Amino acid sequence: MGPARTDGPDSVDPDHQPGFGSTVSCELGGPPTPSTGWIIENDGILDYQVLGHSPGRDIGGAADPRVVRLDDGRYRMYFAQPGEYGLGAAISTDGVNWTVENPMVIPSGKGGHVSVLRLDDGSWRLFSAASMTNLPGEIGVSSFVSEDGTSFTQEDGYRLTEQDFPYGDINSPLVIREPGGGYRMYLTAVPEGETSGQPGGNTKAWLVSATSADMINWTVDPAVVIEDPDGLDWTGIDVSHPWVGISETGLFEMYSGGGGPATKRTSVDGRTFSDPVYLPLIGADYHVEYLPNGESRLYHSSGTMDTGGDIRILRSTEVSWDVDFLVGGFQRVEANNPDSLVVVLEVCVKGSSSRPLEIQLLTGAGPFAIGERNRELEASALSVRSGYPPFQSTLKIPEGEDSRWFSGGQGVETLVRVSDGVAMKEWMVLTLLGGQAE
Repeated sequence: MGPARTDGPDSVDPDHQPGFGSTVSCELGGPPTPSTGWIIENDGILDYQVLGHSPGRDIGGAADPRVVRLDDGRYRMYFAQPGEYGLGAAISTDGVNWTVENPMVIPSGKGGHVSVLRLDDGSWRLFSAASMTNLPGEIGVSSFVSEDGTSFTQEDGYRLTEQDFPYGDINSPLVIREPGGGYRMYLTAVPEGETSGQPGGNTKAWLVSATSADMINWTVDPAVVIEDPDGLDWTGIDVSHPWVGISETGLFEMYSGGGGPATKRTSVDGRTFSDPVYLPLIGADYHVEYLPNGESRLYHSSGTMDTGGDIRILRSTEVSWDVDFLVGGFQRVEANNPDSLVVVLEVCVKGSSSRPLEIQLLTGAGPFAIGERNRELEASALSVRSGYPPFQSTLKIPEGEDSRWFSGGQGVETLVRVSDGVAMKEWMVLTLLGGQAE
């Protein structure tokens, strides 16, 4: 649920401390309304240790998962790796527990966030975006073919290049079969002169598309343009690294985003999409598998800044509780002490649950990193740490608590998670503040 504002910086008594009552009352009445929670099926696969890398963001671990189903019922995941490691593949019998199958199916420099489709003859075609050999610095989409899905040969030429679009770099090609025949590719583009994923982030991004009858020759579809007007705002780059699938109802569903909440859009034709809905989970580089029982399994890039990347696996489930937030913003605990700033949120837990709900705080969260649970911060920052809904808790996070990886030292990169012991929902504090800390 979205955050609401309280009366502002002067609405809290400077002497107020967690555990001594809230500053504004949540609206906790009303019957329970079903909503979607997320079960953490695997909290981190393919980390730096499993892959034999050194630890650290952009040094070790996996990212950018893409999953395909094999004829024998197993799953194969393609994943990007930093530096010289290239694109790897892992195998699984259940879609949850994975082992490395081939540590490098495509060498470094050939692209990382890929798309893989099964061909009519049983072979595979893979699409990736990388710097063009004949024009270094220009990005082109290449295709590769494989008989077994692990040994790939690059096809001649480029399927698309950034010159086909009126922007700069293109990245993250995602190819689907359209229900009426043919194929559609979705990509992310950034402004001319910028590099995808550059330090400090891209100032803007667009989701663009092209179509093909044979997966070799592609035509840009100018009608498909979704603009993220500010890639540096509180939602992150919400058109980054798209995944698109077609649900059992025939609706196109798009999951995308990086550096903010997961973003979902829907479409009846794959060309015109709805406004974004921001989901209560944090990650990047999403891939979704529809399950036979109607639930969805979601794979995404995760990890910590200390250890590097890994892949988290979630499964959707229906819950009868939800969470709203009332935002107090930045406030001073001591009126005359400029160093006593805290971020104040009222956590409003609504609905019903047969299990107590726990409010958890994770620090070290940030772009493409979930962080680690901080029980010490929970003890000092929350007035109520757990209970049966409905209940309210006041959250006060000291400025600078979690600023080591971010400029400005604003300390609002903490992640708030509410869990019933099975399902959870999570939000970054910066998201809840709506970018007030920028």
